[in-house]
Amino acid sequence: MAAVILTVVTIAVILALNRGKNKIPVKLAVCIVGLEIVGTVLSLSGGSGSIRLSRIKRPEAGSTAEEHEVTVKQGDREEKLTLRIPPRKLTDSEAEKAVETAKKQIKKEYLGKNKSADSVYRDLKLRSKYRGNVEAEWEIKPYDIFDSEGKIDNSKAEKETAVSIRGYLDCQGKTGEVEMQVTVIPIPMETADGFSYYLKKAVTEANEKNPTSDYVKLPEKVGGKGLIFSEKKEDDGLKLVILMSFMVGLYIFYTKQKAKDDEKKWQQELSYDYPKMLSQLSLYIGAGFSVKAAFVQVGNAYIKGKSRGHPERPAFEEVVRMNRRIRDGEDEERAYRNLGESLRHKGFRKLTLLLSQSLRKGGKDLRDQLEQEEKSAYDERRINAKVAGEEASLKLLIPMMGLLGVIFIVLMVPAFMQMS
Repeated sequence: MAAVILTVVTIAVILALNRGKNKIPVKLAVCIVGLEIVGTVLSLSGGSGSIRLSRIKRPEAGSTAEEHEVTVKQGDREEKLTLRIPPRKLTDSEAEKAVETAKKQIKKEYLGKNKSADSVYRDLKLRSKYRGNVEAEWEIKPYDIFDSEGKIDNSKAEKETAVSIRGYLDCQGKTGEVEMQVTVIPIPMETADGFSYYLKKAVTEANEKNPTSDYVKLPEKVGGKGLIFSEKKEDDGLKLVILMSFMVGLYIFYTKQKAKDDEKKWQQELSYDYPKMLSQLSLYIGAGFSVKAAFVQVGNAYIKGKSRGHPERPAFEEVVRMNRRIRDGEDEERAYRNLGESLRHKGFRKLTLLLSQSLRKGGKDLRDQLEQEEKSAYDERRINAKVAGEEASLKLLIPMMGLLGVIFIVLMVPAFMQMS
């Protein structure tokens, strides 16, 4: 019932939010509601609650005991208990059968990785329990070659030795015996295990030969064949070269990325300045100023605003520099072309083209062209602001998806645990 209430509340909250300003994206809302509905169905289909018990099934014979958390009621009294249910015991016939099965298993696997009982030089496979309910104890003669788990000590098997292995089995009072005979041989040199064993033995003997010496004389031969020892030396110089090469690559990537980011930021700043400058130029030209005088007024107004604490704007800074160059004798048309080239912005390039045409053909329609361009620039600015807002909302989806994962875990994991 709690799951149903939570689902209804969640749907109501999402609908209320979508009527206001803080709207949840449709896809995200559908995912949240869908997962809550799945959780509700699982909860209503028996994911939680209590079941009345009259008996508890025992675990299978040979497995471990199980614990059950139960609640006991008697009238108004209630108590919680933890019941530990041991595995089912075998019947006499099942116990005898288990012992016989264990004997067969021992005969089948006791050699381990050894290929034959007549040439044993690897560990045997001897267990203390078989099939979960047959216990085994081992008696090995001679006792010093194998331990109770069948692990071999090859240093005690330097000659061919017969070994007797007797196992005593017990399953709920039903007993049995199993006996094996193996012949232990020295580990062959030509095997991988043999070479490793004799090599380690030779190195140990060399190390113990003269413990007070400053150096350990390594063995020259093992099994009649020469040995060549080598030690890998760390090339610190190469590591340093690789590290510095990586740092150079990282720096190049950083500088290129920074240049792209700076250029993007520069274009954004110019896109902000462009419609504002068009508005001022259109105002001054409409008031009867020439293009040159209009730029001078724009530059002067910017300098005054800057002296009052207004921030620097790249496009207006370039206009101030252009006014100085014109005042110093630079050709007016050339100055306009240089303005467009230095700002590297499509809007200012179009503006300088309009200004150059007005100088050559006359400025009769220049004000109308500037007003039209100003309107287009403001429209483009609104579109760019909308795109930036959509990109920001898309970036916010990443933490929201993480939250969705947490919600999924909180809802689904307890439900699956109850089902299992």
